[in-house]
Amino acid sequence: MRHNTPTEPGLIRIFRFFVIAETIAFLFVPLGEWLFTGSVSDFYKDPFYYLFLQALFLSIYLSIPWLQRKLRSLYLLIALLIATLIPILIVNIDLTTRFLNGQGIDIYRLWALLPLLMIALVPAAWQYDFQRVFLVNTGLGIFDGFYIILLSGGFNPELLMPLFAIFIRVVTLNLVALMITELVFTQREQRRDLMRANLKLSQQTLVQDQLAVSRERNRLARELHDTLAHTLSGLSVQLEAIHTILPEEQADMNAMIETALYTARDGLEETRRALKALRAEPLDDLGIQLAIQNLIANLEARTNLTFHVDISTIFNTFNHEEEQMIYRITQESLENIVQHANATNVWLQLELESDGYVLSIRDDGSGFDAMSNTKLNDRLGIKGMQERAEMLNASLEIDSQPGKGTLLKLKMRKK
Repeated sequence: MRHNTPTEPGLIRIFRFFVIAETIAFLFVPLGEWLFTGSVSDFYKDPFYYLFLQALFLSIYLSIPWLQRKLRSLYLLIALLIATLIPILIVNIDLTTRFLNGQGIDIYRLWALLPLLMIALVPAAWQYDFQRVFLVNTGLGIFDGFYIILLSGGFNPELLMPLFAIFIRVVTLNLVALMITELVFTQREQRRDLMRANLKLSQQTLVQDQLAVSRERNRLARELHDTLAHTLSGLSVQLEAIHTILPEEQADMNAMIETALYTARDGLEETRRALKALRAEPLDDLGIQLAIQNLIANLEARTNLTFHVDISTIFNTFNHEEEQMIYRITQESLENIVQHANATNVWLQLELESDGYVLSIRDDGSGFDAMSNTKLNDRLGIKGMQERAEMLNASLEIDSQPGKGTLLKLKMRKK
């Protein structure tokens, strides 16, 4: 896991709870002694008293939100280092002091490290991957083992139990770390799946809303066409008939009829323009991918062409203007193939290349001389397609030769 990975939610709070519990547990030693004996011995001289101070300091450190905002990812790392290295350092100093005083290796001191290191292990395994936690646990265990052997002047049978205690500590910590990392990995995967499901649901909801809006616009357009447009059309026909049979001598009446006829025709034209704007286009109704698939399905139904289509969710990366460009160029190109190419197969592919996206449309038709036949180029609308592409900083390339089909490539640069 990278160093800049955000701290897992709730991890600092749980770590702080463990450290505070550790601090309180250390307080029970002198408290219990006082309750049972009525006095407190020189507990503060014991090295474990310094572990109490370390836990108290760590409790305060983990309770300062300002430090977390300031240090960010280093905040947890520093706390883990304090919770791991200081107990090992204190225990090794204590073992060294006792050994030099002739007291030997106290195995209980080695066992005492297990619960202390477990406090740091839980957040470490929760935040970082198992390989790192394994290397730290195993490395510290190897260090402790070699240090005890070095302290004793070499290996001897009396070191078997202390070394075994260190081995059991390492195995236990690594097994717990493995379980925690596996559980956290499963939790993260479930969280990602849930996020993907929510995103997909949101997208589906958005599509449903867009479809509902498009259908309502189309319904209104039909209603207005069947009522207002037909009424104005009928009114224009009636006014035209009246104007035709009205005697020319009634100039004032003719002028009024012409004015009314002009108004009716103008209103009909504006109504038709409004209906065209109101009616949802295929892109608004279906989205770019479904719109192209629907376009191809319609062409297959009315022609003998066989389409080979390879398009994917790359379409989700384009904005509305780019989708309009792709759809219109695809529509124009396919119509040219139907009307002029005499083809039997059409290949349509959208792919991601190193420098951008490429839409390729190829046919096995009769082809044409793309370089010299200017009149044919104009009839095919190639210039218009190129201008449409250039408006959005894209490029359109046509490669065609007589008898060898045509290849159209629309190249769009990455943003």
